[in-house]
Amino acid sequence: MANVLSGSLAYIEVIGILKLLVSGNRDGRLYLQKDEHMETGEIYLSGGRIVHAVCGTYLGEPAFFELILWNHGKFAFDPEETTAQKTIEKETGQMLSEGTQQYQAWQKVRHLIPSFAVKFQKTGQDAPANVKLKGKDWEILNAFESGEHTVSSLATSLNMREIDVATIMASLIDSGLIEVGASGRPVMKEVVSSNFFSNLENELVQLIGPVASIIIDDVIEG
Repeated sequence: MANVLSGSLAYIEVIGILKLLVSGNRDGRLYLQKDEHMETGEIYLSGGRIVHAVCGTYLGEPAFFELILWNHGKFAFDPEETTAQKTIEKETGQMLSEGTQQYQAWQKVRHLIPSFAVKFQKTGQDAPANVKLKGKDWEILNAFESGEHTVSSLATSLNMREIDVATIMASLIDSGLIEVGASGRPVMKEVVSSNFFSNLENELVQLIGPVASIIIDDVIEG
């Protein structure tokens, strides 16, 4: 059977999609695919509760908090795909609240780090006198001694969350200690078509009813 709801993450955030599905008390699987590395992830809902998430080697909450930061790629929600696994015990409202906070933190550094796949390198400059680096700051800065790195590669090698690495790297960029590497590439942004949100609203009305029109307005404004 065809997926009930699908589209591009360039047009709507993962956290926004989840709010829509939770508000509609949906059962099913939200499948996500990231453009940059063809990575995939899944978030399962049961009766509007987020119960399970998987992303690579991550399960449960770590997978959920990784997936809600993805902003390039595709999504598809299938109400017929369910699971007996339950790796998330925390209340769904709390998960969405914490997820929103993390996404907002990511938004603050996106102008410096547009993608976790962009490579950065050391500038060779010393830290300004008013900048005091801490343990993790030094650990990440010293990692660039071996050459260019991305947020994703450092997160893997240092066993840290990508958002935490990105936040520290943003401060290092501000301090003039690292910069986009010679092989860094710009991220191409998709332009939303004029009828995208109209089509999305129609699909959501079929999925969760007339309340979809109100919810989608709240998500866009938020």
